[in-house]
Amino acid sequence: MKMPTQLPDALVNRLRAQFGLEANGILKAFKVKRPMTLRVNTLKTTDRDVMDVARRGGIQLERVMGVPHAFAVKNRSEKELLAHTLCTDGWVYLQGVASMIPPLVADVRSGQAVLDLCAAPGSKTSQMAAMMQNTGCLVAVEKDEVRLQKLQNTLRVQGASMVSVVRADASLPMHEWDGVFDVVLADVPCSAEGRMDLSDKRSMAFWSQKNIIAHAKTQRRLLRSAVRALKPGGHLVYSTCTLAPEENEFMMAWVLSEFAFLKAEPLTVPLQAQHAARPSGIYILPTSRHEGLFVARLKKLAIE
Repeated sequence: MKMPTQLPDALVNRLRAQFGLEANGILKAFKVKRPMTLRVNTLKTTDRDVMDVARRGGIQLERVMGVPHAFAVKNRSEKELLAHTLCTDGWVYLQGVASMIPPLVADVRSGQAVLDLCAAPGSKTSQMAAMMQNTGCLVAVEKDEVRLQKLQNTLRVQGASMVSVVRADASLPMHEWDGVFDVVLADVPCSAEGRMDLSDKRSMAFWSQKNIIAHAKTQRRLLRSAVRALKPGGHLVYSTCTLAPEENEFMMAWVLSEFAFLKAEPLTVPLQAQHAARPSGIYILPTSRHEGLFVARLKKLAIE
């Protein structure tokens, strides 16, 4: 496949129509290499201890304001950091800042029953396990065998021992999970527009309107499963790393019309960033420091 060298005109035109003047910042962000970021694994260590180890090793860290346990790495490559004991011992996990937001919106707690519907490679799963202090029930679902192995390895290194990994197609109903979970995180496969990087032509290679429509069909099936697994009174957090409205606010409009017992809740997003609010969720717009994201939080009312 011939790799594109610039953003498709159809995408640029839509972003300008969708976000107005804010599209200029989005397009600029696609041209800049973003800094590597990490999350401190509180199951094994503390921010202070990681900062001490980094300082002794000459690694420059900068705290990401508003996001707990998040740091930008200023003077190491990804390859160098992955080989460092901070990573190999599971003290930190390399993770984009935007990726850390959905678990924070989910606000999972110790003792809850939580379902991670599309879990591999385990970034958000291990983050939620740390938030839950390795207590409660956290089920992580992945259907692909290779990705499932990556998920299991992430959880092993991170010490997330309370997670139950299930190989299954999450878009198919699991009757034994009906009404079981306090929180369901549906961080669904998407067209990944928020992660586009003009220096990495692979990030644009598969973009098309047809691909967006295909993802939206999968997302609807996953949402049906997510709603079914949720307890009355529980919360569904839906997130993507795309900017396509068909996969975001249009998807939320569909699920809210399909299931009258769901209610969109207002959000407070911890990341200090440019936001674009919609009635059912929030876009975190991509910048030179982090990728783009859409996130929504829905409550399943007690009376269906």
